[in-house]
Amino acid sequence: MVKKPHKQATAIAESDRRTKPRIKAGFSVLLRTPNAHPMEACLLEVSSIGVRLRTPGPVAVGATVRIEAQELRLFGTIKRCAQTHKAYEVGIVLTGPFDVLGELRKLYAAATELI
Repeated sequence: MVKKPHKQATAIAESDRRTKPRIKAGFSVLLRTPNAHPMEACLLEVSSIGVRLRTPGPVAVGATVRIEAQELRLFGTIKRCAQTHKAYEVGIVLTGPFDVLGELRKLYAAATELI
């Protein structure tokens, strides 16, 4: 008898396969969307192709966004927005020419000056 894999285990295994390494962040950023007020968010992770944010409210999938913090400016498109507890986790695919690591270095430098 062949056992079928548990759906949750399969989902976790698939979500762990990432094409680019991610860097944990934990910085406060401002998320701007075209037809809404700017929203404060927490930058959870970043890679060379995308970011993951925690927001207090939902963001429309497909919306183009700008992420700002100190000297950091990133642009992208919302690919996922899911409610987790009392917040939302938002996945964004980055667009445009940028150097994420260079931008993160600027952000880290600015954040350490505040401490």
